[in-house]
Amino acid sequence: MRGRPPKPTALHRLQGTYHTGKHRDRAREPVAEGELDEAPPWFTPAQREVWRYALDNAPKGVLKKIDLSVLMAWVDAFDRHRIAMEMQAKLDQDASLKLLIRTPQGLISSPYNEILDATGKKMMRAVAELGFSPAARPRIHADQAQPKDDPNNPWAALRLIPGGKRV
Repeated sequence: MRGRPPKPTALHRLQGTYHTGKHRDRAREPVAEGELDEAPPWFTPAQREVWRYALDNAPKGVLKKIDLSVLMAWVDAFDRHRIAMEMQAKLDQDASLKLLIRTPQGLISSPYNEILDATGKKMMRAVAELGFSPAARPRIHADQAQPKDDPNNPWAALRLIPGGKRV
């Protein structure tokens, strides 16, 4: 990998850091359509809360319908991670040796440690998987995709003059 993944054009535009000269190679960046909205019907109430949290706190207009599977994997991992943390906390509440359990063979690492490790890794992978996550999307280039101007963007009406300055 060539270092830090590029920031999506949508985030540059939202943060006011988009520069036509610096970001000129973004013309081939694919533009995903359709906003994510309701959580899948099979989600538990706790998973629906995590889903809503993700949608409410993600930059507007960045998470798209194509991100459904990645977001579902992240929500599931997040929920399992939370449950494992709660269960481990219950085990550790009265234990003198935290993160360990006593078995007939002696002390061993708690099985919740493995769950926490696996779900943590899954959450981290989900945000950069296959270009479907907003942070990974700029790394994918599709010749046929062209960025669309947002008609609701009040800054879109500004005209670009030579030298890259807006007037």
